[in-house]
Amino acid sequence: DKIDGVTAEKLFAGLEKYIRDGKTKVGQEAEFSTADEDGGVHVMQAFTIPELFGGGTYIMHNVYRFDPLKHRVEHDFFSGQTQFDRKTPMFTSVVNILSEPVRVEAWTEAHEVRSSGKLMKAGAEKVVAQMGSKATAAIDQPSMSDKTKFSCITEPIEDASISADAFLDFFKSYLTETMQATELPDGTIIEERSGFLGEVGMGVKTFAKHVVKQDENHIYCYEYGEDESLTELAGVTHLQVHSSPFRLEWWNVQTPGRRAGEAQQKVIQPFIEKVLKSMEEA
Repeated sequence: DKIDGVTAEKLFAGLEKYIRDGKTKVGQEAEFSTADEDGGVHVMQAFTIPELFGGGTYIMHNVYRFDPLKHRVEHDFFSGQTQFDRKTPMFTSVVNILSEPVRVEAWTEAHEVRSSGKLMKAGAEKVVAQMGSKATAAIDQPSMSDKTKFSCITEPIEDASISADAFLDFFKSYLTETMQATELPDGTIIEERSGFLGEVGMGVKTFAKHVVKQDENHIYCYEYGEDESLTELAGVTHLQVHSSPFRLEWWNVQTPGRRAGEAQQKVIQPFIEKVLKSMEEA
């Protein structure tokens, strides 16, 4: 809808000031910083991961670029330090401020990025602990099947009551009993979850479908984000079981594409409302 009482120039300036002033801070960060970078702004947010999810710190990086001539803001989001160091954002969001009448056009470009960072490590170690093992997982390691790619890989699991051959059946039980997921008649498992970001006030309910392939010793987890209908695929998380020695290898590949649905609307609308409120208060 059109926005009354403000010009496109003033709204763009207010949006840039809002970001530069550090007002994107959500309040749950352990650390937060802003810095000028190549004419734009680099915003770092660090969150403490609850012990329930393995502990440690999760760092997100955001790089904003401003084009005053086009009234356009581009925002690269990096889910973790490794992605930031490699300059491979998960998402690039675009906000255009339109004039006559003043409106906001926004969308997100999802990139085909392979992830194997701290959130995956937290999930992996939670599963390993359920087997009674003290083995840890290492992030961003060369894949055991393709050294040019990276995965989250556990140490050899030698102190668990579960063997490599029995792991897939164990994992199905873990999903349905511990995680309260639902197994369908065809053997697929549907899971509703929030993750640790829900614990810090940033998470929402997300949905996933697990498909177990016994012949591959592999689990495919199809991630659908907030789409409860399980139609808009956001990415696929892979879990490969290795034997001799028994190790687990995790990675996620995001589905690329332009996204401008309800999930994006839930982000951009309150963001613009906060910017307008900040402008009024100023």
